Amino acid sequence: MLYKRILGAFYDRFMHSLEKKYLGERRSRLISDLSGRILEVGVGTGANFKYYKEDIELTGIEPSPYMLSRAEKKRELLLFPSRITLLETGCGYPEMKKLIPDNSLDAVVCTLILCTIPDPEKALENFMKWLKPQGKLVVLEHIRSHHPAREKWQDFLNPFWKIVADGCHLNRPTDRLLISSGFEPLREEYFNIGMPFYEAEFVKTT
Repeated sequence: MLYKRILGAFYDRFMHSLEKKYLGERRSRLISDLSGRILEVGVGTGANFKYYKEDIELTGIEPSPYMLSRAEKKRELLLFPSRITLLETGCGYPEMKKLIPDNSLDAVVCTLILCTIPDPEKALENFMKWLKPQGKLVVLEHIRSHHPAREKWQDFLNPFWKIVADGCHLNRPTDRLLISSGFEPLREEYFNIGMPFYEAEFVKTT
């Protein structure tokens, strides 16, 4: 679709200021110490690639071919492109069962993507299965406000937002979903950039 192509083409420019002032440092804090076998869900245009260590084994999935083509270009600029495998798929697709065995991942990375996944509860259930015991789930997401008046505005704007932002839910309570998913929180932080955001690290304890 035309709007998906446009979103892929202009996403980096649209996000440049936010990344430079607010999000880049948080991405680095979440990602730079990760090691081993990692799944990044919704790699988008590859904004996280520069924060990974060179010894990781990363599988990145992204259902948008327009976003993925830009991620592929960023991968080739790295010193370790062979350590990053990119696939045009989403985490709910059947092929993921063959791609990611249970108890095989050291970390799952979700940045600005849990708002878009059609079935986030199922996705979190899968992450729990795929992670090794003591494996980490790291997230950086915008979330539903905890203030009633702002919640109403998010609910009002959400139908329009989903259209222009390729299925993104402005009002999804991602923080609450994560807390109730069975993961143990290691660190969490709430902050605002015009809308409420949530940065957190979780661990699989079983």
